[in-house]
Amino acid sequence: MSTSTDIDHFGLDTTAIVRDIWDAASNGDHKSSPLDAAGVQGQAWTVLLSRLLPSAQPLSILDVGCGSGFLAFTLAALGHTVTGLDVSPGMLRVCRAEAERARVDDLQLVEGAAEHPPADLGPFDVVISRDLLWTLPRPENALNAWFDLVRPGGKILGIDALRSEELVRATTGQRYPAEVLDALPLLHARDLDPIENLWRRSGLDEVMVEELCWIDAVVHSEAPVHLRPMTRRLGYYLVEGIRPAR
Repeated sequence: MSTSTDIDHFGLDTTAIVRDIWDAASNGDHKSSPLDAAGVQGQAWTVLLSRLLPSAQPLSILDVGCGSGFLAFTLAALGHTVTGLDVSPGMLRVCRAEAERARVDDLQLVEGAAEHPPADLGPFDVVISRDLLWTLPRPENALNAWFDLVRPGGKILGIDALRSEELVRATTGQRYPAEVLDALPLLHARDLDPIENLWRRSGLDEVMVEELCWIDAVVHSEAPVHLRPMTRRLGYYLVEGIRPAR
């Protein structure tokens, strides 16, 4: 059931709509599947994650919006203890099946929304998301919730892109209604200032933003021909901050 906090100023329960969209994505013509870790793009993401969260220091990590599991599987392979959180039961089923296929045995999967995750989660050393921020109708609520899930001194990391509505429609099979796209503030960000400000306003210290131009180049090189005009300037970025120790 929706609560008053689930309804945005457009009168939409956007979280429920996005959940249903990604449930549909777990089946049918646009079924989502993990990246091939051995492929060029998979290797690029692995290099980035190895730099950010090296295996020499095993960590407890929450992967928010885990989807079909690539990020969670890669982090587990680096020696970390990973919990995957996703609002979509369908995507969690895909992730669970892929984990069994990949023999990832110690992955915990939890159903819940990024903006109001289950209260009994955590605390974690790291909270991370990839390709999630743009889907959130209230990203400030998500950051506040993640702040409470990470240990003092722990990190919150976000990886996403300044993608266009055209690319979203082309890669999600036209599933997002126009009124939902209008309700996603970070989809309409044209520079990194709103993302950096979001991290700073949440109370995190040592906030840093990094443009991931080399990830852009890899994703663009592997994109289908019909998507390449839309992936030429993807604008992938990393934003991170540390929860104050006190």
